[in-house]
Amino acid sequence: MIGVNVNEFESKTLLARMEKEKMNWRSFAHQEAVNATWNPSTPGYYVLDPQGVIRHKWVGAVGEKALDTALEKLIIEAETNDKKSP
Repeated sequence: MIGVNVNEFESKTLLARMEKEKMNWRSFAHQEAVNATWNPSTPGYYVLDPQGVIRHKWVGAVGEKALDTALEKLIIEAETNDKKSP
């Protein structure tokens, strides 16, 4: 999981916010390449598969259940694919 902070005014406080919110994933501040490629919204959530393909995208707040369900499906899929590999 990664976090992309697209609000330039918040980039100076990103580290403090990560500590306060106990965010244990990598996050980075406003990046033009990310904005040009992904066209993110705030907040926006993306779930990528192991190949880097966006499998789910939410604009606005996503419920914990929806995010957990999406991740669980990808984990099961990855585990199934691992069992098929020699």
